[in-house]
Amino acid sequence: MEILNPKILIVDDEQNILLYLSEALEDEGYSIVTKGSGKDAVAALENETFDLLLVDLKLRDIDGLEVMREAKKHSPDMVVIMLTGHGSLDSAMEAIRCGAFDYLLKPSSVQDLKTSIKRGLDKRQDDLHQKRLASQARQFARAVIEGGELANGIDDSTPAAVRITSKEPTTAADELIQVSDVIVDVKKHEVRRGGELLNLTPTEFNLLVTLMNNAGRVLSCKYLVKQVHNYELSEFDSRSMIRVHIKHLRHKIERDPNNPEYILNVRGLGYKFGT
Repeated sequence: MEILNPKILIVDDEQNILLYLSEALEDEGYSIVTKGSGKDAVAALENETFDLLLVDLKLRDIDGLEVMREAKKHSPDMVVIMLTGHGSLDSAMEAIRCGAFDYLLKPSSVQDLKTSIKRGLDKRQDDLHQKRLASQARQFARAVIEGGELANGIDDSTPAAVRITSKEPTTAADELIQVSDVIVDVKKHEVRRGGELLNLTPTEFNLLVTLMNNAGRVLSCKYLVKQVHNYELSEFDSRSMIRVHIKHLRHKIERDPNNPEYILNVRGLGYKFGT
């Protein structure tokens, strides 16, 4: 997710500083709103959404820490950079403890300020991207738990941030895969265990093929999600999604799902198909 035309709120009770900073940052393509008091800043935060707050620590009415707390209350992901002309270790620690991304002493060079702002907005972009991925994973897992299968794993409503370009399957169309008494006919999309035809969903079939193609090898949940759904997720987010598929697949392929002989869990690492 790219933050287009980031919106920055600058709060300082010195008008010359407000003018100087706003002009310098507008030249970088940022959308700038300036406020000359803490109260005006709090009012703006209640009515508008900002990507970044640049605030002086020592304001005449409300100090910068209080403005930052209000900002975090309305938008926990907002980046906050604190400016002060009277810095101390204690004030810096307090600002960071309250959630400030950076703490700069006046007078700071414009280049230092621009660098700090870019780093902060990059971090915000990464955080929002990860939240979108995690949210998509939870929605997908919930749909599976409730008994639904998403067509091909992804549809047009899936955010672009989580779409992965599809790739050709690694197995040939006429390939037969056999491990123990389980046989998969990839071309016919059939699975038999001891001669018995099993009824698997497309997701379960793809998961089984991936496991059997790597029989005896431990595969991480992240790898399995990538192969089965073409999703790029963290191992943590992948775990709950794959766990549901594994449970359903075991009930169909295992003679005793509570004591699996085919699909084995390797604690802390992932799953493997037993040989």
